[in-house]
Amino acid sequence: MDKKGINFLNVSNDLRRDNLYLLISAIIMIISLTLLPGCGTILKDVSSKEDATDVKLLKPQSLPVYYDFEDISIPPELTLDKERSFIYEASTFKTGILVFKGRIDASSLATFFQENMKKSNWVFINSFKYKGYILNFQKEDKSCLITLYDNVFNTIVEVRVGPLHGKVETPK
Repeated sequence: MDKKGINFLNVSNDLRRDNLYLLISAIIMIISLTLLPGCGTILKDVSSKEDATDVKLLKPQSLPVYYDFEDISIPPELTLDKERSFIYEASTFKTGILVFKGRIDASSLATFFQENMKKSNWVFINSFKYKGYILNFQKEDKSCLITLYDNVFNTIVEVRVGPLHGKVETPK
């Protein structure tokens, strides 16, 4: 072969070798990226009692917080989502929706609301449980619908309060 043919073969081999190095580097990088985040959980403090999901149960000693509705208490572990909340207030009534976020077990939240709404003289009407909770309460002149569900990163609590027409009877 002439020199041009040999030179062409050398360039081709160099390209193959460079591509092989690039492929090996990419494989090593992918393996590193998939294994290294796992090390964070391996190196986690073994004495920690929290679950890996970081979902917490409500602490019984924590004092509830009151927002725009003075007769509806909210666990302090929840934070108000002002972007999704709104309140409408007229001279005779106040209505609206308050949306909260937190990483709390939905069943313990449902228990919290059932116990604390009763303390504030709300009458428990009914509840639904499927992929979350829906709790219905009523008072003399208003109703409250509390929805609890898990989102990708946290638990969402929606508290809807509105006027009620008619009289509420206590269940027997």
